Amino acid sequence: MLGLPKLKVNFEYEKRKKEKPMKVPKAHTLNLARMRKLVLLLLVGLFLYFGFVLIKANAIARSNTTLRHDIVTLNKQLDKASAGTTSYNPIVGQYLANFLTAYYTVTNDSQSDRASQLSQYFAKNITLPNNANNTQMKLTNAKLNGIFTVDNIKTAQYSLTISSDNKNTDLTVNVPYVQDNTKLTVVGLPYVANTIDSIGHVGSARYQKSDKQLTDSDTVTSVKKFTKQFVQKYVSSSTKDMSLLMANPVGLNGSVDLTTLDDSNIQVSGSKANPVVTATMTVQVHGTNIMQTQTIRLELTKQSSTYFVTKFVQA
Repeated sequence: MLGLPKLKVNFEYEKRKKEKPMKVPKAHTLNLARMRKLVLLLLVGLFLYFGFVLIKANAIARSNTTLRHDIVTLNKQLDKASAGTTSYNPIVGQYLANFLTAYYTVTNDSQSDRASQLSQYFAKNITLPNNANNTQMKLTNAKLNGIFTVDNIKTAQYSLTISSDNKNTDLTVNVPYVQDNTKLTVVGLPYVANTIDSIGHVGSARYQKSDKQLTDSDTVTSVKKFTKQFVQKYVSSSTKDMSLLMANPVGLNGSVDLTTLDDSNIQVSGSKANPVVTATMTVQVHGTNIMQTQTIRLELTKQSSTYFVTKFVQA
């Protein structure tokens, strides 16, 4: 029997590896609605910030404009106040006296040099007329009546006595001038004017009785009593002795005697803790018959059963 060929079957097989799933990196997703809110908040914030900056800049600009206006106004007021000062200055007095002497003194010898001499005093654009004061004359007296303001320009008024043709003539003239520290210039020809009338009502009393009066009767009585005692001590005591009663001590040391100080002439205002006294008293110069009425003002501070004078002023 024929043998059958042997079949060799190889059952070996490659084990299939299990494939692992590939890990995909997690994607970062953007929330569109959230981004819109963030952008909107950023825009609103920028709008508010720039709005604030604009408002602030506008306020600063207005403030600067106001300050510049105030500075200009104050400068004008200072210039006007400076122009209107009536304080006597020896430099001004000497300058104007020399000018008036040169202007109102004319001789045969001085006529040729007069214009040149006066040019030192006049502003550069002032030309002296050829026929101005060519008459021979001499300034014999000049009295300063006062310094006042005309159209914001300092003006000095003088009463002059001029000798001409063997007779004296009295004349009142105004001289306009400007001053820059020690430098002075006459800015107009002297002109005849009316004498200054200084009588007028341009102010009010330094201490008026219009302050609201203190109504507490006990306080008023106490303050009036203290005022009388204080005044009596003030006129009779030295400055050193007054240091216990007042902040800036002052005393007349018996140079005058108190004559009268009535309750009716003592006005009390302010508060119970800080009364203010305005009093009118009459004093007599010690050793004479000279009487004088004067006003005082006391600012007081309550101290236990008495008062202390924090400020003392005489009108």
